[in-house]
Parts: sequence; C-alpha cells; structure tokens
Amino acid sequence: MNKKVAVIGLGTMGSMALWQLAKAGVDVTGFEQFGIGHDRSAVGGESRLFRTAYLEGPEYVPMLRRSQELWRKLEVETEQKLLSLVGNLTIGKKTSDYVVNVLKSIEQFAIEHEVYDVNEARKLYPQHKFAEDDVVILDKEAGYLRPELAVVSAVYRAQELGATINRHTKIKTIEHRRDHVVLTTENETYTFDEVIVATGPWLRELLPNYNELIQPRAIIMSWFIPENLAEFQADVFPTFIRIVDEYDYFGLPTIDQSMIKIALSGYEPDVENLDQLNEVDKYKDIERAAHVVKTYFNNIHPDPVRLSVHMDAYSPDEHPFVGRLDDQSNIIVLGGYSGHGFKLAPVMGEIARDFIVDGITEHRIDHLKPLRFNK
Repeated sequence: MNKKVAVIGLGTMGSMALWQLAKAGVDVTGFEQFGIGHDRSAVGGESRLFRTAYLEGPEYVPMLRRSQELWRKLEVETEQKLLSLVGNLTIGKKTSDYVVNVLKSIEQFAIEHEVYDVNEARKLYPQHKFAEDDVVILDKEAGYLRPELAVVSAVYRAQELGATINRHTKIKTIEHRRDHVVLTTENETYTFDEVIVATGPWLRELLPNYNELIQPRAIIMSWFIPENLAEFQADVFPTFIRIVDEYDYFGLPTIDQSMIKIALSGYEPDVENLDQLNEVDKYKDIERAAHVVKTYFNNIHPDPVRLSVHMDAYSPDEHPFVGRLDDQSNIIVLGGYSGHGFKLAPVMGEIARDFIVDGITEHRIDHLKPLRFNK
C-alpha cells in the first residue's frame, strides 16, 4: 500500500491502530505529545477490567470477543502477558438497566457464566456485603489487562514492523484538504493521505466540532489493604463491578495480590485544563472510597494507602465516536470512550486499519458514528 498514514496520539487506541497498520504493511507514522505509555490520560493505574458480559450493551460483545483474540495475538508477538481471565462479578439489582444488559449479553452470545442468588454469593464471595435483592453474575470470559505494558508493547512492536515514532511531538493543527491532510507542529509541517486522531481528551482541541461533545473527566483510583490477604487472592476474589445507589465502582486484586484496587465512577470531576490534571484534588475522594469499603466489603482496612488520578474523554451518551468524520473525509476519529474503552482497544485498532486498507469495516459500529449528534 502506497498511502502515507498518521496516527495522532499513541495511548490506548492510537497504539493499537499503529500496530495494526504496521502489521498490514502501511507506511504509518505515530505522533505522541508526551512519552510512550505516559500517565496523563486513560492509560495508568496498573490494571483495567476486561468484561464480555457487557453492561454497556450486548451490541459490543462481538467486538469484545474479537478484541480478546487480538490481545492474545499481541501477547504472542511481544512475548508479554497482557490479559488474565480470572472472572468478573457484576453485582446489582435485577431490574437495573446494567444488569439487564449483562443478562442480554449472556443470552444472545452464550457467554460462559454463573448466576448466584444472595445466599450462594455470600458463601462463595464473603469479601462482599450483599443486599437481599442483589443479583450476582460471574462472567467467566472476563478478567483484567495491564494497560501501561499493553500500550508500550504495541508501540514498540509497530516500530519493529516499520512504523515511525515521533515522541514529544504535539500536533497543533489538522487541515483537511481534498485528497490529503496537513499536520503542523511547533516547528514542522507534515502531509499525509489519511490521519487517525486518537488523542482522548485532546480530541476537542484538534477537531473543534467535538468541543461540545467531549468532556474530559478525572478518574480517581484508590488502593486498600485487606485484613487477611489470603481471602483476597485472584483465585477466590474475582474482579468486580457493582452498581449501587450512591456510585458505581469496580476493582480487583493488584497484580502482586498485596492490595485491592477500587475506582468509583458516576461522579467523575470535570477537567477544564488538560495540562493541569495533577492539580485535581484526588484527596477529596478519600471519604467516598472509604465509605464504599466500609459499606460494601468485609475485612478491608478503610483507609486508602495509595491514590492516583487519570483522565478520560466522555461523550454525551457514553459511547465512543468511531469512524470517518464524514463520507468524504480522510480523517478517522477514535475517541470519547467514556471510561470503558481499554478492553476494546485492539479491535478499535483493527477497525481503523479496515478503514485505511479496505475503505470499510465488517465490524458493526453504526451506534458509534461520529456524526450521530448532528442535526
């Protein structure tokens, strides 16, 4: 293929698009304004959940299954362990939309699972405090990913396959022409046939049409020490996601299984200045996190021993924007993943490659159209 392609942003989505394009033999150049695997956006915190019974909607399940296959391919190519399928518990009220979507996913796609009543769940998972009307679903095709390692592995694998990497290179403007795209930095101008924009919260800076559609928010993660570590090892304590009245939260044992990581969602503070993420007051989260530990868990010390803050880009409906800006555009957007994108990253890279190489993708992404909010 003779096309010259740029990938702007080499984090979650951009790293995988770079890898997929390099594998396809495309002349591809990646631009990253920070270092590879930096912690200024959604990549960070040592782990991310991988779920197949999907509370965001069963329409994602085919992409998640393909994503799992691609995670395994990346593991083989890089000789790194990136995905561990240890199971995931979804805990919530049977009538909630989230639980309904998980059960729909299971039914439509025959996902390997177990459904427990509260009495069974209390015997199997005494670490959690369950309410009488909770339903507990074990997704056996779930587990966790290692995000920093995954991004770095994909970028360096792409480089081995011929990709060019420009670190610490911030794209200032994108100018769409009839048959090419012009990118400018502080000091240089580049011309490409096609461009993929995967800059997370910085999407709205580069593509002004998304200024009102992308809201950067801070994701605050916290780590706790169990009273008895043996009760909180991965073989007896799967990853989990729970929907309660005050918050949604998710978590898992740390990779070295010395702590429990818990992150709350549903109230994430907005980030107005993308260059001042570290000024977000993560310590305001201590009271909320401690409340969750005391209210919904047994035998975990309620004071967090570690906090970290990361940033993601949220769309109005919390579904991402995936595809060309319009039918004639040679700009492809991957953005607005709203806190649930990392598990999907390899398949999103494949979708971007499909658009570049084949002009179309076989993945069903009609619900993710970039122009769906245009009137």
